[in-house]
Order: sequence, then structure tokens, then C-alpha cells
Amino acid sequence: MGLHILSQAARAAIESEFKKYLDKRSALLPALWIAQGEVGYLPQAALLDVATLLDLSPVQVYDVATFYSMYHLQPVGTYHIQLCKTLSCALVGAEPILAHLKTRLGIDIDGITPDGLFSLACVECLAACGSGPTIQINDDYYEHLTPERIDQILDDLKRDGESPLASGPFCLPMMDVETSKTPKNELILFKNMQESGYDGLLCHYQQKGGYTAIAKVLGGISPEEVIETVKKSGLRGRGGAGFPTGTKWGFIPRHTPGPRYLCCNADESEPGTFKDRQLIERDPHQMIEGMIIASYALGVHTAYIYIRGEFILGAKILEKALGEAYQAGFLGKNILGSGFDLDIYVHRGAGAYICGEETALLESIEGKRGKPRTKPPFPAVHGLYQRPTVINNVETLSNIPHIILQGGEWYAAQGTGKSTGTRLFSISGHVKRPGNYEVPMGVTLREMIFEYAGGMRNDKKLKAIIPGGASAAFLTEAHLDVRMDFESIAAAGSMLGSGGVTVMDEETCMVGAAANLLEFFHHESCGKCTPCREGSSWILQILHRIETGSGAREDLDLLMTLSRRIEGMTVCAFGDAEIAPVLSTLKYFRGEYEAHMHEKGCPFRVNAEIALSRS
Repeated sequence: MGLHILSQAARAAIESEFKKYLDKRSALLPALWIAQGEVGYLPQAALLDVATLLDLSPVQVYDVATFYSMYHLQPVGTYHIQLCKTLSCALVGAEPILAHLKTRLGIDIDGITPDGLFSLACVECLAACGSGPTIQINDDYYEHLTPERIDQILDDLKRDGESPLASGPFCLPMMDVETSKTPKNELILFKNMQESGYDGLLCHYQQKGGYTAIAKVLGGISPEEVIETVKKSGLRGRGGAGFPTGTKWGFIPRHTPGPRYLCCNADESEPGTFKDRQLIERDPHQMIEGMIIASYALGVHTAYIYIRGEFILGAKILEKALGEAYQAGFLGKNILGSGFDLDIYVHRGAGAYICGEETALLESIEGKRGKPRTKPPFPAVHGLYQRPTVINNVETLSNIPHIILQGGEWYAAQGTGKSTGTRLFSISGHVKRPGNYEVPMGVTLREMIFEYAGGMRNDKKLKAIIPGGASAAFLTEAHLDVRMDFESIAAAGSMLGSGGVTVMDEETCMVGAAANLLEFFHHESCGKCTPCREGSSWILQILHRIETGSGAREDLDLLMTLSRRIEGMTVCAFGDAEIAPVLSTLKYFRGEYEAHMHEKGCPFRVNAEIALSRS
């Protein structure tokens, strides 16, 4: 099989990826990115070239390319516009922006303008939930959109090929000291970012004490002592499950010969959550230092940062920061003369929410479809390449240098009970000051919404809250005094999850909110488990039927029955996540479902396609 379309430079770039992995197949996602970057999309000839270079069959390459939404098997416009339509952006006006884009471009969703300049698509969460409506055009984000800003962006691109309205590194305000409540504790993860002029470069990070934790560890602290310190801190995973980090590290078999791995989960795709994006783009060395310490503690010599495909700028920032760390001697061979070696590589995903699940992430790094593995065995024993592996998320790893420098007891003294330390919460929706806030574990929902986030936009009444990302059950105004810690939120019937707090006002249609999130889950289901794959489709059909006034009372019982038949019946937690919006809105807002049937339509008189948009 000969090479058909890729240039020598592209082939060389693909071959250079091989050295990063134990198995050449792991270079498949990077290879597809390189091929698409050169050709503009992935025609059959490009897929054949990639297959030849990686010693894979064309079917294997096609199978992977069709799983990930960011790979294009058909041509797209020179400027490919992707509008986020998921809940947080829908709440603040995604639908009017979509309507304006359609009118201005003269095309519908998935269309291309006759001159081939623009194409238009709707996508799921872009991790810009506090600054929507949001679009991504090629490599750039554009946030806080209005029709006027859209017009300027399109005109700029036509005229200059770029627009000054591109967002650049994360710049959403965090703690406005003049308008926000004074934090109850010293900031930890956001402390550096509060300093004027801080840009996350190595020199600035070191000026703030960066990499002194590495020197402390490699200067004479044993791996076992590092793990014990993390255990004493009580740090729990910040990606969603909340599992104790030190305990997780302790599961790695200490005397098994051969390589072991650390994977940083930077696949932040949970609707309502955008904290990790800020950590990556504004203070990347904090996370990298945490990865180095974790790798030392675990006996890891090769680590990977799995970053979601949409975070193109974040991936570039991380590559630059890693280059700085290598040059300064914090990565590579014999780090700081300690004899410890470590390489860290960035591995870009390509648009699949399910890859945030730890075993699906491992499958994706191995160059496969991102489908969760059946457990046991667990990654600590059989992970990447069937070797012992730890997966921690960005926020979790970013805490490690601070815990090492100031002690496990110091960290454990903050927060409440078994929920120690601070937590980053992403607040979006109908609040006056959406954004990321670092607060002690245990502040109440009332404090988060009405003090930190400034209260309800336009002073409307609060109606519903999602406290932990789209996978968490809805709560109501009656839960405002629930504390934001793992135990309290669980006792209230929801979960802290990813820390994404989505706030909805009195005019929000709860049937529409549930339908919007079910569209997300149905789109993102990997299809491995029948209850999830088929159940999400059936539930979504029923919700749309109710939403448009064609539902019957029996549909409510049917929704409950379908949900209970999905619950606990899937390989990963995705099935339980997708039924959370349905069960919780039925629990607290059943009257709204019944009103849709009585009035033969939505009583809130909103568009049925994306029912939550507000201009």
C-alpha cells in the first residue's frame, strides 16, 4: 500500500510521535490531527496514509476517526464555526446567536457557504460556561457573544483572516475584591493569578515559589513519605468521584517490575465546568509540578496529559510550559541531580466526553475508541498498556505542590470533615458574576450564589441549581443552605461532582432543561452499553414529545421506568449521569411536566429546539 496524499513533512511529524509511546498505535490520534491539519479534513487517501505509517488496517483507522467528533471526514469551511448549545450557553442566549449566524451566513447547521469560507455546526460544551454564548472557530474561542460581535468576527475573518475578538488565555474575572465576598481563607490554586502581570511563565512561577516543592521532595523525602503526606491532607479527587488521592496512589503495587504510568485527566467536558481550563491556561507549571511530585511518589518515568481536543490554546500553553521545565532541568534525565528521570507528553483528545472516564481515557491514549473498560481489573493494576497507572485530574494535581510545602495537616485543617482543603467551583447561568471561585469546602449554596456570584441576574427568583456539573441531580431553593462538601451534597440527593454550579431562574423551563442535558448525554454516549445507548434515545424522544405539547400522563411513568432500567446497568457511571436530570426534575418540578400536557406546549413560550435560550 503506497502513500497517497500526505507530504513528507507531515509523515515525518507523524513518525516523530512514535517515540512518545510504548505502542506505535498510540500515535493514531496525533497522526489524524496532523493529517487533518495538512489536508483540511480526512479523505480516504489520508486515512490510508495514516494506516500505512502506523501499521494498522484502514478499518482500524476509520473506526477511530469516526468515533471522535472533531475529525472531519468531509470538507468543512476555511473557518469552521462551532456554537455551544448545551445548558449554560443556552441559558444566556445560544439560540438567538444561532439564528443570527444562520441568517448572516445563509446556511443551516452542518452547512457550508457557497464560497467555502464558512461552515456551521452545533457542538456540546466548550468549557466556556461562564462566558457564553460561545463559539469556537478553528483554533480560537469567542465568548460573550452578541449579534454585533458575531458580525465583527465574520467581517474580520473575511478581511484579515483573524479577529481581535478571539478570547486568548482564560480571562474571566475570579474574585473582584470590590464586589465579591472576601474569601474565608487564603487562596491556594488561584493565588498567583490574582497578582497583576502574572502570566504563568516559568520565571514568574518560580518567583512565587514554584518548583521549591520539587527541590524539597528530591532533596530527601522518600516516595512513601510523599504518599503519606497526601493521605494526611485528606485531598480527594476533584474530577468528579471524590476518591481519596493518597489512597488511590497507595493502590499502585510497589514491587511489580516494568513501567508504570501517571495520566493527568485534562479532558474537561462536563457541562457547567470550566475551572481546569483556567488552571491550564493561566498557571500551567502548578499542575506540571504536581505531576512531577506524583510521578516521583509512584515510581513513574513517563506521564501523559490527556487534554480535550477543543483546548487547542491550552495544549499549546502546556507544550510551551513543558519545554521551559525541560530546559530548566525539572523534566528529563536526572532531575536536579537526584537520579530521577521523567518525561511528560501532551496527548490531545478529539471530541468525546466519555474520555473523561478514566478507562476510556486510557483506551484513547492507546489509539482506540474511547470506550470504558469493565472493572475490575482497575487501572492501578492494569491501566495504560496493562501496566499500573494512576489517573488524576488537573485540579487534584495542582494541589500537590502546596500540600508538600505546607504539610498534610495544614491542608486538612481547611474545609470540613472528610472534605478538606479548598475547592474550585465554576458558576454559570442566571447569576450576576459567573466565573470560577476558590472557596473553602463547606460554604453553602446560598453563599456561593448570592455572595460570591453576586446573586440572581436581574434580581429574579432562583428556581433550580445543578451543584456538580451536568451529571448531578437538580436541587432547588429549599437547598440553599446545604454545604458545598461531598457529604452534605450527597445527603441532599445530588453530588459535588466536577464543581460545576449551574443556576436557573424562575423563567427557566425544567422540561426544556432536562431535554437539553439529555441531548448532550445522548450525543456523547459511547454506545457500548445498550441501556445507555438506547435508553437515552427513548428518554429524549419522550421529553421532546412532552416539551412540544404532545405528551400524555403515562409518559411520566414511562420516564421513571426507563430511568430505573438504566440506573446501575452500565459499565461506567454514564448511565446514572444521564438519568439525573430526568429523575430530579420529575421529583421537584412534576407540575411543569403536567402543565406542558395541559397547555399542549411549553408554558414558558420558548423555542422547542433549544428551549432555554435567553437573550
